[in-house]
Amino acid sequence: MATQKKRKKKNSPLPLATVAVFGAAALVTLIVYDHTPRSESMTVGENSAAVSELPAQTTVTTEGTAMLTTDTTTELTTTVTEATQPLPPGSVTDISLTFYSCALKVGGNRVMPIVTMTPETAPDKSEKWESSDPAVATVDGIGWITPVGAGKCTVKVTSVNNPAVFAEVVVSVTDPNAPVAASTVPIGGTAPAETAAPAESTPSGSSTTVNGRLEVKDGITYIDGIMIVNKTYSLPASYDPGALTPDADQAFAMLQKAAKIDGLTMNCVSGYRSYQAQDTLYHNYIARDGQAAADRFSARPGHSEHQTGLCLDVNYAGDAFHDTPEAKWLEENSWKYGFIIRYPKGKEDITGFKYESWHIRYVGTDYAKLIYESGLCLEEYFGIESKYAE
Repeated sequence: MATQKKRKKKNSPLPLATVAVFGAAALVTLIVYDHTPRSESMTVGENSAAVSELPAQTTVTTEGTAMLTTDTTTELTTTVTEATQPLPPGSVTDISLTFYSCALKVGGNRVMPIVTMTPETAPDKSEKWESSDPAVATVDGIGWITPVGAGKCTVKVTSVNNPAVFAEVVVSVTDPNAPVAASTVPIGGTAPAETAAPAESTPSGSSTTVNGRLEVKDGITYIDGIMIVNKTYSLPASYDPGALTPDADQAFAMLQKAAKIDGLTMNCVSGYRSYQAQDTLYHNYIARDGQAAADRFSARPGHSEHQTGLCLDVNYAGDAFHDTPEAKWLEENSWKYGFIIRYPKGKEDITGFKYESWHIRYVGTDYAKLIYESGLCLEEYFGIESKYAE
């Protein structure tokens, strides 16, 4: 905005000084008292500079009242108004993560939190990742956190669209030689495979251990903390997680994100299934195809991995999925996220079920890697059978 000035005729000259005002819109009113009173006004446009002539020996404050000293007395009153600029439409306003802390070990598996940016309609959801201490943990451009050395650091993800918005993960890394307590939950584990004996019948609510590795607790069989469900080992009808376990659900979200980067879409078409739902499904297959055929592709109630909340069918539960790019990607990459192809090709006589390229089972990243690299199915790896009692 142009500077506007209005002056009365001067009777006597005064020494002059130059003052520049920058930034938000400001209104400056100047009243100078000397032998002949005069006034001067100036309007300054936003984000512009304006120059005004003021008496010498002038001290200017950003707001309020300043006293000026010359051979006469001058009073300067300045009013400053600052305006807050609104964010452009579609700007990212918030970031949330699937986890905000993690415990890793040197040489162990990497992890990746899933990022959700708000609003969903934001056109630019680019992420910037950085580690406060790469000597403890590094992070790549899509959020994979890799442990490097013992210690603690913070991994930060920032919105490229709006750098004022960010989220952080506290990363703790321990020495791999530190003792690790054995797991008794249906995930993870690092012990090498050994042959396990079949479990004996155990009353509900009690626990027993076979050969030091296989444990039956509350009617559920575990080997090194891995829940075992097949034609030999079953779940009680009362076992009901109600959905995919949090670990399996998060791992699948990570798998989906990685597949999307490779241009593929992975969706869960069947996850958790209750004992009662499996009973209905299995008997419907018997009515349609006969029991012998049904037993090749559908588990009897209590013997279905879907009841564990640890497995899911991807995209399409049928043979047409076998030759798709998604099926090939799952076979080559699902282990990186803790999953195995539960019923691999050529293993029907061992697993008891036909080849299912779409059926993945969460066993944790440690065991998934071991089983994948071994080329064995789960039954072969643990040395167990999968046969109905009758």
